[in-house]
Amino acid sequence: MIPTIARQIFKIQEQLLGRESFSILSQLLQSEYWDRDRLQQLQLERFQRTVQLAYQHTPYWRSLMDQRDLYPQTIQSLKDLQRFPFLNKEIIRSHREAMVWKEEGKRVQLVRTSGSTNEALEFYTSSTREAQINAARMRGHEWVGMRRGEKELYYWGSPVELSKQDRVKQVRDWLINDALTNGFEVTPERLKIYFTQWLKWQPKCIFGYPSTFVLTVTMAQSLGLDLTELKNRGLAMIITTSELLSDVDRQQIEQGFGVPVYDSYGLREAGLIGHECAHGTMHCMDEQLLLETIDPETLQPTEGEGELVITNLVGPAFPMIRYRTGDVVTLSQKTCACGRTLSSVAISGGRAVEFIVTKAGKWVVGYSFIYIARAVKGIVKFQVVQEEIGAIQIRLVTNEQFPTDGIEQVKAKATQRVGGDDRIEVELVDDIKPARSGKYRPVISKVAEELYEKRQF
Repeated sequence: MIPTIARQIFKIQEQLLGRESFSILSQLLQSEYWDRDRLQQLQLERFQRTVQLAYQHTPYWRSLMDQRDLYPQTIQSLKDLQRFPFLNKEIIRSHREAMVWKEEGKRVQLVRTSGSTNEALEFYTSSTREAQINAARMRGHEWVGMRRGEKELYYWGSPVELSKQDRVKQVRDWLINDALTNGFEVTPERLKIYFTQWLKWQPKCIFGYPSTFVLTVTMAQSLGLDLTELKNRGLAMIITTSELLSDVDRQQIEQGFGVPVYDSYGLREAGLIGHECAHGTMHCMDEQLLLETIDPETLQPTEGEGELVITNLVGPAFPMIRYRTGDVVTLSQKTCACGRTLSSVAISGGRAVEFIVTKAGKWVVGYSFIYIARAVKGIVKFQVVQEEIGAIQIRLVTNEQFPTDGIEQVKAKATQRVGGDDRIEVELVDDIKPARSGKYRPVISKVAEELYEKRQF
């Protein structure tokens, strides 16, 4: 599809869904150059409105503010943010229905997220909030030269079988110049097919997980595939998301594809937090978020590295005020050569995801198991362990919402995802402890580690 036409079709789609994404984008492209005082004034006005709407329309926040003699009219500066207690997943789970304003606008609906640690969380979103996220993502892409309507390939999960709705989505994606390649199950045979398809479709941008790109580069080298040929067919960039992008991985991906790699950082419950510009600075979405860092032990504010705490300024249907993310970052106000006045973020604590290798030789990315965990209620944490080829163990921490046939559901979905006759065992455990490093590992595969080290695919 011609990019200008694809952009217009996407704009019409957004309007039909009640999302004013493009008008918000226009505003964002101006405010990113405002001076800091003007940006902070915008943040204050939006924070005041967030508090006012939360007090008026959500029983949880009204009760909390009444208990603390904290009222909308008393919010006079951004420092008043610290008068609010911290919000976490457990509080949201316990009070979710008292935290939502279901009459806020169009498409107020419950969504479920898990992240790579799969600490499952259900919360509400709406067209208002989703429009802001879409606009922020489009702006981030434009920073590196990628405009909505140009060909973008999403290299992650895809359904095993196409339903009628999936075919509708395929047509829609074609109309707006989006395409999807299954990055959840990579084999040498599939990668050869993917490469041929990519050369034919000629994407300008490929968007996906760092771990999948690293595997693709390494596997392509072993197969004699020259991924840099894509550059001659129009590929201009790789944009990564969801996992920690190390300097080593960035360099390997850039060398493998022959194009620059730009990283983005977001959480489903918080929206897009940061996106790299062409100069490599990960700018924050200051117009939409208030960001803090705290010491996770003392809960005191930090000037340098600390746990990220987020206040969403543009999600009135489900107010998120001082939400603890669990991610370790460093915030900065340093100027960037690009001229944008937005603050920046550097991610310290990563969310690494590994692979499971099946008997059939498929490298199944850990995120595919996250989608399984999202599909079954009551799963709070999960971990996939592979000690030997052909055997996969799934450990689950569950709550009272976990169905009586939950183990069978997980096993069936995992079997469908993995394919073949690999033995899958599902075990319920009281808790899943982090590794000695302190980081949670959702997937641990000695098989993948050994094969990758030997470059055996």
